[in-house]
Amino acid sequence: MKSILFVDDEKQFSAMVAEYLQEKGFEVILKHNATDGLAAFHTKRADCCILDVKMPFKDGFSLAADIRELDEQVPIIFLTGQTDREDRIKGLTIGADDYVTKPFSMEELYLRIKAVLRRVGYQEETREQEFMLGMYTFDPISRELVFDGGQPARLSAMESKLLQLFFKHKNKLVTRDFVLAKVWQDDDQLKSRSLNVYITKLRNYLKQDPSIEILNAHGEGYKLVVKE
Repeated sequence: MKSILFVDDEKQFSAMVAEYLQEKGFEVILKHNATDGLAAFHTKRADCCILDVKMPFKDGFSLAADIRELDEQVPIIFLTGQTDREDRIKGLTIGADDYVTKPFSMEELYLRIKAVLRRVGYQEETREQEFMLGMYTFDPISRELVFDGGQPARLSAMESKLLQLFFKHKNKLVTRDFVLAKVWQDDDQLKSRSLNVYITKLRNYLKQDPSIEILNAHGEGYKLVVKE
């Protein structure tokens, strides 16, 4: 049975959601503030975390950072308000696996949880071996990118997914829709904008090797160029 850590300060609402997810076969660990949520994660590492962004004293982003210190791989879904566009962008940028806007249907949340767990399971089954990219070495398991034997840079889960995707299609054009479908499994406009942030981060990681470049084909997509 998969376990879910659900942290939301709206007690009546969250109790209803927790009951629904339990009926769907999940073990739900329900907490109403970040302190109790983190303590619960210390006690039992959940398979997925659902964190409300707007909570008093300590918000969902801060709690997510604390959880990432304990487990860098656990998928995190943020709950945000309908108008909190900046929160949603921030959530995706810091490595959230998904976000759900309030109000939402419980079935939508259930389907998103299943999709996230399915992606995580697929990635665990299909992890690639360490590969060379110009003067860089990248280990997809540890997510460490090393330039010419130097100090490793640790990529986020989303950065790692993108780098592996580009490597598989190096020197070939990949469309934005293709990238979004493979990484996020949809082409939501907000996630499309967030993709630009991740591309910029990857370019920064790879800038020490002049033979590597991520080109932007305007209106089409991207190409990871590796000069042999």
